[in-house]
Amino acid sequence: MMHPEVLQSFLQQDLDQAGGYGPKMGSSLYDDGDLYSSMISSDSYFQSKLSSDLSTLSNLDDDEMQVVFPMENISQHMEGIEGISGTAFEELLRWWAESEEMDNISSDDSMENEGGYGSPSIKSSNDSMVCPSMNLSVALPPDDMEVEGQTSLCHLLKAYGEAMEMGQEELAKVIVGCINQKASPLGGTIERVAFNLFQAGNQGDYIKQESMKNFKAAFKAFYEIFPYGRFSHFAANSTILEAIMSDSAGKVHIIDFDIGEGVQWPSMLEVLGKLRKETKLTTIRKNEDQNYNFEEIRDRLLDYANASGLKLEVQEITIGELVNEIEGSEEHEECMAFNCMVGLPHMGRTRDRSHVMEFLRAAKQLLSKKKGIITFGDGEDFEKMKCCGGYSSFIDEYLNHYQALCESMEGNFPEYLTEARIAMESLFVAPYVSSFSWHQKWENLREDSEFAANIGLIGWRLSKESVMEAKEMVEERHSSYRIRVEGQNGNEMVLEWRGTSMVRVYAWK
Repeated sequence: MMHPEVLQSFLQQDLDQAGGYGPKMGSSLYDDGDLYSSMISSDSYFQSKLSSDLSTLSNLDDDEMQVVFPMENISQHMEGIEGISGTAFEELLRWWAESEEMDNISSDDSMENEGGYGSPSIKSSNDSMVCPSMNLSVALPPDDMEVEGQTSLCHLLKAYGEAMEMGQEELAKVIVGCINQKASPLGGTIERVAFNLFQAGNQGDYIKQESMKNFKAAFKAFYEIFPYGRFSHFAANSTILEAIMSDSAGKVHIIDFDIGEGVQWPSMLEVLGKLRKETKLTTIRKNEDQNYNFEEIRDRLLDYANASGLKLEVQEITIGELVNEIEGSEEHEECMAFNCMVGLPHMGRTRDRSHVMEFLRAAKQLLSKKKGIITFGDGEDFEKMKCCGGYSSFIDEYLNHYQALCESMEGNFPEYLTEARIAMESLFVAPYVSSFSWHQKWENLREDSEFAANIGLIGWRLSKESVMEAKEMVEERHSSYRIRVEGQNGNEMVLEWRGTSMVRVYAWK
């Protein structure tokens, strides 16, 4: 797919010069009297240099990114459908045959124009092609066969959702076979999302394995290029900082549900060092098998704290141990901040919602006896999904969300850097796009309607200053990103991309 060294080296020098994960040490915290400026990464120059720095990847040979896509006959997916009857299946087969004929015409034209049978052409999906099932209007040029193919795939995805909603599992399997014929990691956004939704075979595994060789470099670049993680961390950190400064306690205890790579906290540690607040940072030990090294992350954060003159303690415990520790403590002069980030793209992993709810319930229990705040960042806008009337509309919402995510990523990559974009999508989008996990989320959604907003927490109003700084961070005036404030008492900050809600950050007390 690509040389392991290529993505590892891309922009490494710039990132090292910028101090890696957080703002540069020694930057002023109180320029113009604005505390929030210290929470924004000082590496904004990264994006302006993206095109030239990423050009390292353009040196790949043409044959280093060839993926073979076997075109199976639909008859291979026909086993077990004898019991399916009705017009739905007949219309599906007739429509599928017609769309295949159109795709063949498109393929013939393409080969005639290109003079041979090459790898699938890679075209940007900035043509704003969106599924009709997502209630967005599209203009379909009659002679645009690529658009026709993507439209037919959207119809198949909608048919899959409807079949699953009606309990027609055998029909759904047949539809999945048709979808897999049209899905591709090298196609438009909807084709790539569909590929990840159902592909668990050699193609997807190979791309993931090759991409993992460059994980550290890809992670650093992804976090800096795209605003999703930085926005969520800034919104949470600025709110936590407000709570700390409004409290006279000399000690701060931050409890992080999932510390990940630790990138959220360096800027906060720098601020706390200036405020001379003795700090404890606790992360929750994971029951799941996670590929991260707590000791390495702890040592890195301790180095940041030492450079900032901050006395810091970092520990990893279970939720039960946390409750016992805090309830058994005689320390009263302590400001507590519970932080939970779930489903943010740079995290590249999903978490069980039952564990999230367990953490939030524990936070509420402890805040009934201590002073503090809860911040919660949701990269899948899970609360919005509860408004879906059925599984079909639920699938539509998720498809819309991840298609928008892929399109926003694609807008930052020129076509000749497709390999880098594919690697990032494999690492930071694919883990969230799974038909099996989506169905489980739907089942859990119907069984568990409890959320933090409904368990007696009071919204913490987000300040105008933090909202304005967030707008500046995402370059709202010059980009397709928008910031909205919603929720109880204005306690929710939402990051949108072209009208699609991408990340929602809550604050409660």
